[in-house]
Amino acid sequence: MRTNAPVNKRLLPLLAPVAALLAAVGVWGTWSPEGAPAVVKAEGSGAPGFPIKNPIDRYVLEKLQENKLEPSGVCSDEEFCRRAFLDIVGMIPTPFELRNFLNDRSSLRRQRLVENLLKDPRYGNKWAVVWGDLLREHSNGRRQEGTVRGSFRDWIKDALNDNVPYNKFVTDLICANGRAEDNGAVNFFLRDENDRVETVNMVSNVFMGSRMACAQCHDHPFDKWEQKDFHSLMAFLNPRTSVQLDQAASLANLKNARVPADIMAILKPYIEKAEKEVEAEDDNGGAMGAMGNMNGGGMGKNMARKGGGLNLRQVEQEVEKKLGREKAERLRQIFQGSQIRKVVERPIGDYRMPTEGDSADKRAKNSGEIVEPVFPWDPELKAAPRASRREALAKFVTESRRFAEVQVNRVWQQIFGRGIVDPVDDFREKNPPTHPELLKFLADEFVRAKFDNKALIKLILTSSTYERSSVPTASNKEDTQYYSHYRIRRMTAEQIFDSILVATGRTDGLAELGKPRQAVQAMDAGGGRKGGAPKGAKVDWAVDLPTPARNGTFMNLFNQPDREQIVTERDRSGSISQALELLNGQAINGAVQAKPGTLSRELLDAKKDGIAIATELYLSTLSRYPTKQELDVAKIVLRGAPPEEQTVEDFHWALLNTREFMFVK
Repeated sequence: MRTNAPVNKRLLPLLAPVAALLAAVGVWGTWSPEGAPAVVKAEGSGAPGFPIKNPIDRYVLEKLQENKLEPSGVCSDEEFCRRAFLDIVGMIPTPFELRNFLNDRSSLRRQRLVENLLKDPRYGNKWAVVWGDLLREHSNGRRQEGTVRGSFRDWIKDALNDNVPYNKFVTDLICANGRAEDNGAVNFFLRDENDRVETVNMVSNVFMGSRMACAQCHDHPFDKWEQKDFHSLMAFLNPRTSVQLDQAASLANLKNARVPADIMAILKPYIEKAEKEVEAEDDNGGAMGAMGNMNGGGMGKNMARKGGGLNLRQVEQEVEKKLGREKAERLRQIFQGSQIRKVVERPIGDYRMPTEGDSADKRAKNSGEIVEPVFPWDPELKAAPRASRREALAKFVTESRRFAEVQVNRVWQQIFGRGIVDPVDDFREKNPPTHPELLKFLADEFVRAKFDNKALIKLILTSSTYERSSVPTASNKEDTQYYSHYRIRRMTAEQIFDSILVATGRTDGLAELGKPRQAVQAMDAGGGRKGGAPKGAKVDWAVDLPTPARNGTFMNLFNQPDREQIVTERDRSGSISQALELLNGQAINGAVQAKPGTLSRELLDAKKDGIAIATELYLSTLSRYPTKQELDVAKIVLRGAPPEEQTVEDFHWALLNTREFMFVK
């Protein structure tokens, strides 16, 4: 019961059984109210039908038969719709979207739904969360993670919605040069500018499915990797790739800073000169000039210039000379918040194996033997002496067979809750795939489709395997790895957040609430800039909120990671704090209140009776029509035309607190 809102005492004996009834999972009947479209319901336990819709099904069925496992029946249309929405766009369907799907009588309606969702811009939102966990994307202010807040996230979202081929997506990350303002992919290097070990871990773990971190200091105790393998990857990045202060861009950026008028009078000619240099640099291809050819002269010229004739120290000295030391110090403080860094690569420099004492004595750094840039997964592949080592690394990674296998396995895990190779970042001989032929087929199709992620997702979601019911049979109830039935999973923090918005009538997210601060407060009890949206940011959905989330906020409570470590699979464990947040937290209680623009208010204003209101609340929250038994309870609870406002709010609150709402099934 919502304890922070008054409850009509006569409803107490009624709402308790309502909450108990709604909390049950897997007991929903097959009745639909009069006037509702005929809905294809799930086949019963032990249903033999398992049509081969594409080769995925053949490989899965062979394993099921080999292990004497009976596949579960087909999920209902309602279940399929909700499942596909959560897997593709990260939120439940609106009643309008659900009805449109259910009213489509075509035998291809499920395929059409998948195709339409893959075109939805919310696709980028959902999968940007996945990639944010993998690439450890932060939007909260750390200068070494980019000078434009959200630039990395925006780049990821745009690449996903544009369906940039996966091999190009990774190549653009590994080879990124320039400033975050111009190329959000450079955050891949800005993220760990002082610890390139973490960049190497992302390459090996995320792109190649190998846990090489242990080999940094010694040979891996449980895998084939030796220490030289880890450092041969480091040689592709250090010392030739570096992060430098872009003096021209930093000076030009002062134009947008709060600079006292007397200081700005001195800065103005420098800023104008800086803007011209930045414009000229951009015309020449960005911070690295032509840079396509590492052996050309354009790179050396650009590297030597480092901001041309502009010298920030000279500017500070002029301010100090004309306005005094205090004003010069003020300028330095302003400049600290306006600095812009750029990623650059040079054609010379050798990486040396770290030796004892390197970390304690900077003069001893790189005192070990020279390590060649050799690709550990194929030691025959080495970077040319004066070519771009990162371009070589990107080529070796994206042309590797392992690269395609890792990505299809990751997508499979995101959809089914378990990888064919599991964990997904542990590809090694002692951890073989459960379905080797299936993994090979998916990788072959992925390469054949030119690394098209959306084509891969469509292939998986239009299989008979994906359509399995989550209700197990007597023979498959213990199965956890052969996909005989759909694996029930709790939604992620972002999916819960966005689904609450949809369920309560905020079908456009938080956009209509106006100011970012108001939007965050509508779903998050956290206050202050640290827990809110970046200044001036647009907040529509969970993906727009700052990362990492502040302790105690909704995202934090529901296990959004802090992104200090690579996260290949979210922690979906429950906690008392989560239960309390749902029962009595601001998120739920604020969302169900019958305020203007909410579903509850709309239903009350329309003077609908209890049956109509209950039906709409079930459709909006649980993505299905209520059963006859549930409507019988609703008739008792939601009396009147319209029912009392508090009663409608409590009924909606009860639905949002069911396990059925929280889980994907």
